[in-house]
Amino acid sequence: MKRNSYRSRRDAFTLIELLTVVAIISLLISILLPSLSRAREQAKSTHCLARLKDFANGLAAYENLYQDQLPPAEWVRPDPQERNVTIRYGWTEILFSYVYGERNVFVDDSCPPNFTVQRNIEPRRWDEYFLCRSATERGPNSGHYRVYLPFWGGGQILRNPDGTYAGGPSPYDSSDRTALNPKKPLIGDANDQSERGDGDCSGGGSSCESCTEQGDDCSYIDAGEANIAGTSGYNGNRFSDRHSAGTNYLFADFHGEWRRNFREQLAIDWDLNEIFDVNVEP
Repeated sequence: MKRNSYRSRRDAFTLIELLTVVAIISLLISILLPSLSRAREQAKSTHCLARLKDFANGLAAYENLYQDQLPPAEWVRPDPQERNVTIRYGWTEILFSYVYGERNVFVDDSCPPNFTVQRNIEPRRWDEYFLCRSATERGPNSGHYRVYLPFWGGGQILRNPDGTYAGGPSPYDSSDRTALNPKKPLIGDANDQSERGDGDCSGGGSSCESCTEQGDDCSYIDAGEANIAGTSGYNGNRFSDRHSAGTNYLFADFHGEWRRNFREQLAIDWDLNEIFDVNVEP
């Protein structure tokens, strides 16, 4: 009996051995967690690029029906309930309605009624379609993909002799994508904390009247806004480097690509001709 009892004690782990095993497992987890986190973010970035490709497929089908024209970045129509009020929509509503054949995407009775998809008025409906999985906000301004108006609109930004902004492409016009340089970005990850499109049109409130009068756009980014930091340093209406310090873009030839420091280049050289475009404003 004494011999068997001694043997059983020798076969058990000691406290020191258990603590050693726990320490080794903890060390391995601490080494693996950053790799797992990077892999998770890489998966989100890949999903984002796939979503941009989905947009490209929808836009290609739209072009075939509308003589090679992209939908306008912004669309305004009268409110059927009120003669003197207009409702504003973006390319997201137009594309979603076309791809899914739904007309009730154009919500008429909400406050504010503008940009229903970009503002996530029905988030469960559009969350997986228009919101990047790496975006941190899910607020009323969560338009996480926005078009870059100078290239989407196909227009040339005009400048006065002193270099100041004099006009540019209209968000209400369609454009022919085949006339665009394939290296120019059409859509990109937008800042998910942008002040533009937050429902506060007048600076002091968010009533239906102020929003319908002033628009409070959240469908596109202008040339001068590509890298504006905003009032807090990170809430400007710009592209967002949310994927490993880079941004995903859909280019005019409908290929998706991750680019680093590209938004800064657009902010100083909107037409990508290697010449700095000073004083270009939205």
